[in-house]
Amino acid sequence: MAVEWTITIEGRNEFGDTCRKEVRIDKSWKGLSDGDIGLSIADGKKIMAALQIAVVSHEAETYSLFRRVCPDCHTFRPVKGYTTRKIRTVFGTVEVRNPRWMLCRDCHPGMVAAFAPLNEICPDRATPELFELTARLGSMMPYRQAAKVLGEFLPIEPTETYATVRKRTIRVGERLDEQNAKEERRARAQRDDRSQLEMQLPGGRRKEFVISIDTAHVRSADPNSARNFELVVARCGRGGRGDVGGRYFVTSNTDQAAIRDRALHALQQEGYCDFGNVTVISDGAEILKRLPRAMLKPTAHIIDWFHIAMKIQPMQQIADHIVRSQSDPFEVLPTIDRDIRSVKWRLWHGRVDGAIRGLQPLLARLKDSQSAGEFSIARLYSLASQLLTYVHSNRGAIVNYGKRYRAGLRVASALAECQSARNWGSDSVLMTL
Repeated sequence: MAVEWTITIEGRNEFGDTCRKEVRIDKSWKGLSDGDIGLSIADGKKIMAALQIAVVSHEAETYSLFRRVCPDCHTFRPVKGYTTRKIRTVFGTVEVRNPRWMLCRDCHPGMVAAFAPLNEICPDRATPELFELTARLGSMMPYRQAAKVLGEFLPIEPTETYATVRKRTIRVGERLDEQNAKEERRARAQRDDRSQLEMQLPGGRRKEFVISIDTAHVRSADPNSARNFELVVARCGRGGRGDVGGRYFVTSNTDQAAIRDRALHALQQEGYCDFGNVTVISDGAEILKRLPRAMLKPTAHIIDWFHIAMKIQPMQQIADHIVRSQSDPFEVLPTIDRDIRSVKWRLWHGRVDGAIRGLQPLLARLKDSQSAGEFSIARLYSLASQLLTYVHSNRGAIVNYGKRYRAGLRVASALAECQSARNWGSDSVLMTL
C-alpha cells in the first residue's frame, strides 16, 4: 500500500497573474519496517527545490514586467529579445526567462540601448545568501568538505564543486576588504579634533563612550610551529558601571589604523557621531596604547584599576605576613603593611607622584633587608620593583579612580576581560592551526 502526498504552491502577483505548482511525494508502508518514517532529506530537497522554482520564477517574471513600464511616460518599453538565465540559490538552481527591454524611444530619442532587469536584482547569478553560506563553510573547513556538506543537505547541483566554494570565499573576502578600506578612508577624513557637543542631560555618565580593550594570545598546538598571534578583544559602548556594555569586536590585525577603524565602526553603532568624549580602558600593554593616540579627540586613556590592584594585592599579603611573624629579619620593617596600603590609596586617588615617592624609600628599605636571606623580603622587593616600573610607564594614564567610581563611571576593562575569557578560556590560548 502506498500513500501519495500532493503539495500545492500558489502565488499571485500585483497584476493578478496566478502561478501554481504541485509536488508529489510517494510514501510506501513497506518502508516503515526499515525505519523510513516521515520525510527524508531527499524528499525535503525535492519540496524545497520545487518551492524555490515557483517563487523565484514568479518574482523574476513580476520584476521584469514591472521594469518594462517606463517610469516617465508609463508605457511599455520595446522588447529587445528573450534569453534564459540561471539563478543559483541555497535551494537549487532556477532557470528563468531573462527578457531585455529597450529604452523608451519617446523619452530617450536617438538612444538605442537595452538592459536586462534580472541583472539588477541578481548580478552575480547567485543569491547573496548562497555566497554568505558558501564563504562561511569555506572559511571553517576545507573547500572539498564544504562542497560536500552543501550537496549533502541542500539541493545543490554537482557543479558546486570545491573550486566554486574557493572562488566564492575569496570573492566575499575581497568584498569585506573593500568595505574595510572604505571605512578606513571615511575615518581618516573625519580625524579633525572635535569637542563634546552633546546637551547636559540627566545621567551625564552616558555622555562618555567607553572602549574596554584587552588582548588574547593564541599559540599553535604544535610546539614546533611558529604560527602564534595575538587577538585584540574590545567592547565599545556608553554608560557607567552596571549599564549594558555595548558591541564587541575581535581582530587579529594589530595595526593602529585597523584597530581604530574597527573601534569607530563599533562606536557608531552605539550612537557615536565623531564628537563625543571617548575613554579607552586597557591594561597598559604597548599594543593597546596605539588606539588612544589614533582616535578622534577628545580621547582619554585610563589604565584598568583591576590590573593595578592585582599588582598590589600579593604585596599586601606578603606585608601582612611579615608584620604578623615578628621575627628578627622582619623587625626592620614594622610598618611595611601600612606603607603598601598608603601606596594603594594614593594610586586609587590618582596621586601618582605621591605613590612613586612612597615606593622609592620602601624599595630602599627592602633592598637593605635582603641580606637576611628571607624569601618573603626578596619576593616583596621584586613585586615592588615591578609596580614602580609599571607606574612610571603608565603615569599619564593613571587617574583619580575614586572620583570616577563615585560618579558611576567605569574604572576597569572587565567587559572585555569577560568576553576574552569566555571566548578563549584565558589570556593564553591553545589552538590547532
